Amino acid sequence: MEASFRPTIARGELVPILEDYCPFFAGFYLYYPSRRNVAPKLRALIDHVQRRA
Repeated sequence: MEASFRPTIARGELVPILEDYCPFFAGFYLYYPSRRNVAPKLRALIDHVQRRA
């Protein structure tokens, strides 16, 4: 189950009904051309995603 929905499900505000049909979600992947000279906006996105993981 997606981690962002767990608290809402735990409070009973949402009820999962199709769990048996949901594929496993390993997380997001970010692909970009090079580690050298990463644009500041892309670096900010990468840092944000890593903090949330």
